[in-house]
Amino acid sequence: MSEHDSGADSDDAPSGARMMLDPDTIHERPGELALDCPACGSTASIQQIVEEGHCSGYVEDDEMDAQGGDQVRSGGCTAELSLELVWED
Repeated sequence: MSEHDSGADSDDAPSGARMMLDPDTIHERPGELALDCPACGSTASIQQIVEEGHCSGYVEDDEMDAQGGDQVRSGGCTAELSLELVWED
């Protein structure tokens, strides 16, 4: 199994980068656990990632168009995030 192969069919897995979490990756904030976005570095709670699918630095495409396109694109994050629990036998 390669470092990017989770054992699931490749048709089921979304494309994109993957990162392995370790105890130092998880930040404890009052009332929640959080992770740093691998794309922009802003902190997002695990609940936000599960419910919204992005970090706090995320900017919607229509917001970018309304606010100047490329100028906002360089300061905003467009990464969609998800969490996957993988187990091994």
